[in-house]
Amino acid sequence: MAAAGVLAVLAEFLVTYVIMSVLALPLWTLAVGLPLFWLFQWLISPVLISRGARDVTDDPAFSLLRDMVRRIAEASGVKPPRVYVTDDPFPNAFAFGNLVQGRGVAVTRPLLDILDENELHAVLAHEVGHVRHFDMELVLALGLIPSALGSIGGFMLYTGQMLLFAALDEAALLLGLVMLAAGFLLTAATFFIQIFVLWFNRLREAYADLHAARLLGPSAVYLARALAKIQIYMSNVRVDPFKGIVLTVPPMRIRETNPDDLLQKWSREHVSPLADILSTHPHPAKRVKSILQWAGRV
Repeated sequence: MAAAGVLAVLAEFLVTYVIMSVLALPLWTLAVGLPLFWLFQWLISPVLISRGARDVTDDPAFSLLRDMVRRIAEASGVKPPRVYVTDDPFPNAFAFGNLVQGRGVAVTRPLLDILDENELHAVLAHEVGHVRHFDMELVLALGLIPSALGSIGGFMLYTGQMLLFAALDEAALLLGLVMLAAGFLLTAATFFIQIFVLWFNRLREAYADLHAARLLGPSAVYLARALAKIQIYMSNVRVDPFKGIVLTVPPMRIRETNPDDLLQKWSREHVSPLADILSTHPHPAKRVKSILQWAGRV
């Protein structure tokens, strides 16, 4: 946890330093730019992530959900987060928020429909694990890095092209070539940084699974079963890839319709290390194997 926090701070320092250097700003502006960068992400992230979510913490109709989250939070040693429900057309759960604006755990209505109490409890234990580990801030902080570098790289490529097109002397021509080269390097670096960010996100998901397993013990098997149920449901759902939705499990083609059959398949499946390299979550089979091992069922 501490290493992840230090990594995020150092990465943001380097990105802000690059931005200041490209804009030819004095080094002292870093002391202003970096806190502003942090403040922006802290304030905007809960708004972006919780769009369409309804706070049901004080709604008697969702008292069971609220009490589950409260008990899990107390067992985890954290302040109980607010509880939200969304009308998204697929089963999903996520944590969001920050220390300033408060933290929340959200679930979709289809998730409430397909999971039993034990499975829902296990999924909430995973989400509270994100709250305990400050994953919302860490993942968002690192996620802004490729976005910022990609924007700078795109701007430099465009500027370099314009300079070459309108160059009237050798100095303008040279500047255009330098801008193009720098823009290309930043754009290429953005891809590799994004791969790292996705790996970091999968790492945090694994730690949230481990948190749930430590709380639940042998009952962590219900988290694996919940993943299987969600995957079966998602096999018949079309998700718009341009909405930037972070899903508990990625949509994939499967033949199984029984969650226990799917768990058996996953427990025997050999998954390539590259199978989830472009995913925010580990491959379901990897997650299930780890969860079952932690639960003492393998």
